[in-house]
Amino acid sequence: MDYTALDFPLNVYAHCLYLEEANVNYLHYALFNEDEALAQVQGAQQRSTDLLLARLPKPPCHILEIGIGLGTTAATLIKRGYTVTGITPDAQQIALARQRAHAHFECVTLEMFSTTERYDVILFQESAQYIHSLTLFNKAHSLLKDDGVILITDEFSFRHTAKYATYSLPSLTDTLAQASRCGFELTEKIDLSVQAAPTLEYLLWVIDLHKAELLVALALKAEVINELLRVLREYQQKYQDGHYGYALLNFRKKVAPRWLLSTVTSQDKEALKNLFSDVFPPPKMTEAHWEWKYKEGLGIAAWRDGKMIAHYGSVLRDIRYFGHAQMAAQITDVMVLEEERGLLTRKGAFFLTTATFLENYMGYGAQTYLGYGFPTQRAMKIAERLNLYAPVGKMVELHWEASTAKPHLWTRIRHLSPQDLNKNKDIINTLWHDMASCFTDSIIGVRDWKYVQHRYLSHPYKQYELLLITQRFTGQPLAIIVIARQDDTCHIRDFIGNIAHLPEVIKHIRRLAKNWALKHVNLWITENFVTVFPKAEQRDLEIQIPHNIWSPGVPVAEVDGHWWLMGGDTDFL
Repeated sequence: MDYTALDFPLNVYAHCLYLEEANVNYLHYALFNEDEALAQVQGAQQRSTDLLLARLPKPPCHILEIGIGLGTTAATLIKRGYTVTGITPDAQQIALARQRAHAHFECVTLEMFSTTERYDVILFQESAQYIHSLTLFNKAHSLLKDDGVILITDEFSFRHTAKYATYSLPSLTDTLAQASRCGFELTEKIDLSVQAAPTLEYLLWVIDLHKAELLVALALKAEVINELLRVLREYQQKYQDGHYGYALLNFRKKVAPRWLLSTVTSQDKEALKNLFSDVFPPPKMTEAHWEWKYKEGLGIAAWRDGKMIAHYGSVLRDIRYFGHAQMAAQITDVMVLEEERGLLTRKGAFFLTTATFLENYMGYGAQTYLGYGFPTQRAMKIAERLNLYAPVGKMVELHWEASTAKPHLWTRIRHLSPQDLNKNKDIINTLWHDMASCFTDSIIGVRDWKYVQHRYLSHPYKQYELLLITQRFTGQPLAIIVIARQDDTCHIRDFIGNIAHLPEVIKHIRRLAKNWALKHVNLWITENFVTVFPKAEQRDLEIQIPHNIWSPGVPVAEVDGHWWLMGGDTDFL
């Protein structure tokens, strides 16, 4: 067989096995007995398959194999009297598998697979890690007969710590939790990490041994092979540290849960807009509002009878975490339909959507390093009681009266001209750089031109004014202030610049407010930064800043009292 056409890195693994063993039956991990030589790799690979086959119900029954490898497992199942359907999005795997097994193979992903057939068993041999857990278990629930079985052998992340910046494998703990929420009972779990780990040693050895031949046969560059070896060594280290591992999982289908949980995609925007309208007062969420807010956001939804009844969503925010670039999730639009709010326990829609979001998207090695938001007191108390959040700060309002002070001698203020886009971009990026240097011991959202343009200048229905303070004689930019005028008050939504200029900024805004016949100036700020502003009346807004404590991530003590957040950060409706 020609294995060179397989996708990378499977082509490397298969060709190495062929060169070293003169035969290739499987592409999955081997399970080695203690002190078993690496040269016994084929027998150790067969041991892994035999472990799964021993757990199958007796034939006849219909098995759906997700990810067919080279067709060896399907061929074995057919010989034993099983009916087999195999699916994979890899056409080359199907071409190779058909040379070994006369099974029904389809070139399709699990997500797109459609059939009226119901299966006794769904089999995953190292294919589960490529499918989102909610998608996997929701789809499996619809494809299995009552009391049907899912069998999985795969790699998982066994624990997450700050040691590694990324984890490419799904969390075992979270996978089990989401399986339960999707209507499955775990009947067996076997940790096979010790037996599987030597596979990495074998691959490192055999790839290095046949490196020259691989470069020619697979038309690869040396740096590609070297990078693959680096990744394998990192995997090996994660196995040694207990971060990565290998497991067999056996699940049995139970009654469908009350709510179906799913990731939110663009296909769900009408359902999301309808839920938004049901939960929040006008204005309704428009198409433009959804595009502005959620086009690149993250969300988990709960559904009942085809209707979205709960949602936990976020927008992504670039931040500086004690001077280092990170990604945060700003939590927005946590919604539960009124008639579904009765359960405020770990069986309720609020808990299920929140916990599932945190497990999938937040913490060490996840898409976002940490999160923040501005929940109501009631929502915060519920989340604390459910052990989802801990408070790490609170928002306060600072208030000043408008002032009749004279114009400043050394500085001036004017509106930023919307026509000078390139100039404005340079000004804002420079001021953001100045501001970031003030927050190397704190946590702050990035306030560069890209952010300002999207957040304030492109809002679908809210209007903001951008004011620029410069030195009067040199014209050097000192600060950008984002304001919104409402009734008799000038609301300062945001500030960009060195915080040493804040006293001067407040003087300017108070004088402008008086010129505009306004009475008051106010702003929202995290309480820990009140002292950098001029003396003001202070009011507690009863808004706490939440921090994720559900999924493994940054300790509360590391974050507590370090966020810089202003009114513009909160104003995301």
